Amino acid sequence: MNTFRKVTLEISRGNGYGQYIVSATYRGKQIQAHTTDSEAYDWLNDDSNKAMHQQAKKHCYNKIVASYQNQY
Repeated sequence: MNTFRKVTLEISRGNGYGQYIVSATYRGKQIQAHTTDSEAYDWLNDDSNKAMHQQAKKHCYNKIVASYQNQY
């Protein structure tokens, strides 16, 4: 499960090489954030390595929070 601090995280490929879009519903708003961290893309949906999976969730969550703070 891709949940970190009760926020469900999703990641998808962006428009260019090494571009990814993180999306989540945070504080009742649908938020999207941009990242170039390919490890987050690789490990967010793969929990075979618990440490890397947790690091990817934390990275994506922090991107969502920063994007929310910039918008609202």
